[in-house]
Formats: sequence, structure tokens, C-alpha cells
Amino acid sequence: MPFKPLLLTALLCCSATAFAAPEPAPANAAEAGSDLREIRQAISAAQADLKRKQAAQQNARATLERTRAALARAQQELAAVNKQQRDAWAKMQTLQNELGRLKTEVTGTKAQVARLLSGQYKNRQPNAVVLFLKNAEPGQKARYLQYSRYINEANQKVMNDLVRQQADLEKQEAAINAELARLNKIKAQRQAAMSKLGHANTAAQTESRQLSAQIDSQTQRIANLRENEQRLNALLADIAKRNAENRRKEAEARKKAAQARLAAAEKARAEKEKTKGKAKPAQQKDGKPAQTAKTPAPKPQTPRSTLTAEDRALQAPDQSTEYKNSFSRMQGRLVRPVGGTISGRFGQARPSGGTWKGVFFSTAGAPVQSIAAGTVAYAGPLSGYGNMVVLDHGDGYVSVYSGLSSVSVGGGSSVAAGRTIGTSGSLPTGEQGLYLEIRYRRQPMNPLSWIR
Repeated sequence: MPFKPLLLTALLCCSATAFAAPEPAPANAAEAGSDLREIRQAISAAQADLKRKQAAQQNARATLERTRAALARAQQELAAVNKQQRDAWAKMQTLQNELGRLKTEVTGTKAQVARLLSGQYKNRQPNAVVLFLKNAEPGQKARYLQYSRYINEANQKVMNDLVRQQADLEKQEAAINAELARLNKIKAQRQAAMSKLGHANTAAQTESRQLSAQIDSQTQRIANLRENEQRLNALLADIAKRNAENRRKEAEARKKAAQARLAAAEKARAEKEKTKGKAKPAQQKDGKPAQTAKTPAPKPQTPRSTLTAEDRALQAPDQSTEYKNSFSRMQGRLVRPVGGTISGRFGQARPSGGTWKGVFFSTAGAPVQSIAAGTVAYAGPLSGYGNMVVLDHGDGYVSVYSGLSSVSVGGGSSVAAGRTIGTSGSLPTGEQGLYLEIRYRRQPMNPLSWIR
């Protein structure tokens, strides 16, 4: 998570207070509040990004709905075209059946007429009609001629009707074929449109799913940031409480020490006065006791000088002052904490977001050494951040080691330079190795300018 170093910053800033020289509480609160404001700014930025993604998702969903509606309309149109095709095919089948029947009937009629003509031709006798007409009665002649005309006209009418019906059916068949061709073209267009809409629908669904996943991720990120904020608030409250208690104890200890020094000085002064009172006064030659020289100034000077020395002794720093005061003069000479290659440098962008505030060593399962002597301000896991060790080197300098698979030092213990404090593992963001930070009064510094 890009903003995890914020809580780490607050931890190392506040935890180091218990072991470093006391500083004014308002300054600590202001600097810790700065880290808290940074987390809150990150939350605000994440919320703004979440709103943008939600707006984009609404647009994607609207596009998806429009695409689905267009796809539904195209499906309805294609269904209508398919129905028209089925109806046209059914009509074509009926016409083809009727045309086949008429063709059969025309063929039969033609065959029958052909047979009649053939029979007439075969059975005719030369001049038979002429002889019949010569010998027939006038009435018979008229009836025969009328009958012949009737037969010929009937045959011709049947033939003409059949030919006309055949032509009509063929014309209808051609029209139906044209309609089927038109419907096939429309169907191909509808299918192409449906295919395009289908691709658009798939793309819209994919975009919507991706945006949903991004929104879920951003929502979880905001939740994690809020948890970080809560942990930081709790940590600040706990550190402030412990610092107040430490200051109270230190003030009480200083008060008791001052009272003890005053009591010791008073006792020494009383004993000295008592010793002087027991001494016999020196006699002058005239028998009178010699007057003591009144030099009050040297008497208080000795206890004042003694008290000042005691005060200085009591107020002098402890045995750790040597390395506390010398850390600032060790730039470029500090011990390298671990081997491996440097894959993340101070100020560079992190793969998981944000920038490196220290240096990252890519390595696996290697012993981690302290870069300098110091006091363990914090050692152990921190929810969401893995195992870490914070060393207080005094005078406002601290070093932070995170991404540890194991920790081998305890809080409050003193460590020497080069001592193993744990084993490298991986950061919560997935990078495998050790992450080192060096901070001076809570401000990150480039570790590469300090280690050799």
C-alpha cells in the first residue's frame, strides 16, 4: 500500500521519544499531527478517485444498458426477418406445388390434344369433309361446323388458360425469389449488426467489471487507510500517555535528587560548623581571645561549587551518550545492514505507489545487522506492516528496518553496531528483501550517504 510508510513514520517518530532526549511535547504533537494530516490527505485523494471511478462506472453501465437495448431491438428485428423468411418460404413452397400441378395438367392437356390431332390425322380420309358436306343435309352441315368450332375453341381456351396460369405462377415464383434474396440480405445485415452489438456488449461488460474491481480495490484501500488512521491515533495517544508518565517520573526523580543534594549539603555544612565550634579559640598576648577573621565569602563558595559539580554529574548523560553524540559524525562510515542488490533508492517511485523514503535491498532470508549502536525503540510486528525494528541512535537520529521475517532483539535493549537484529523477509506490498530508513528528527534522509 503506497501510504503504509505514514504509519511507520509516526511509529518511529513517537516510539523513539521514550528513549531519546526529551523534547517539547508541542513539537512532537505537531510533527505527529503532520503524519496524521498526510494520511487524511491520502484518504481524501482516494475518496476523490473513488468518486471518479464511480462516475465512470455509471457511464459504463449506461452504455451497457444502451448496448443491451440496441441488441434486444436487433434481435427482435432479426426474429421478424426470420419470420418473414419462413412465411416467404412457405408461400414459395405452395406456389411451387401449384406450379408443378399446373405444369402436369398442361402437359396432360397437351398430350390429349396431341392425341386428338393425331387421331384426326390418322383417321382422316381424302376429301372426307368435302364429301360429307356435299351429301349432308343443310342442318347437319351447320351442326358439324358448329361442333368443330366448339371443340377447337375449347381446346384452344384450355391451352391458353394453362399457359397463362403457368406464366402467372412463374412470375410469382420470380417475385418470391426476389423477396427471399432481399430478406437474406436484410438477415445478413441484422446478423452483422448483432455481432457488432455483441462485441460492444462484451466490451461494456468487461469495462464494467474492471471498474467494479477498481472500485472494490479503492474502497478497500480507503478502509485500510482509515484503519491506519485509527491505529495512528491510538498509537499517538499511547505514546503521549507514556511520554507524559516518563516526564512526570523524570521530574519527580530530578526533584528527589535535588532534595537529596540539598540535604547532603546542609548536613555537610552542619558538620563543618560543629567541628569548628569544638576548636578552642586562640589567645592573644593581652589574654583576650583572638577574633576570627570574618571571611564569609569562601564558606558558601565551596558548597556552591560542590553542588554545581553534583548537579553536573547528575545531569550528565548516561553511558549511551557517547554513541548518541557521535552518530552525526559517522556519515559515510555506517555498517551496511544486509547484502543483496539495491532495487529501490531514496526518492524513487515505488512499484506499489508513492516514493521510497529509504533504500530497499533485494535479498532473501539474510541476517540483518544494525548500522550503528543504539537502543531498540520498537521491535515486533505491526498490523498491516509486518515485522520491524526501530533503533534510536540519540540526538534525534533513528534507523528503521522493515520487511523482517524474524526479530532477534527486544524493545529497550542496547545493541552494538553490526549486531544481528533479525532476518530479512518481504514487505507487505510484496517486495522481498529489507527496507532501511534513516531519519533525523522525523525527517527521512538518504541512507546511501550514510552507509559505506
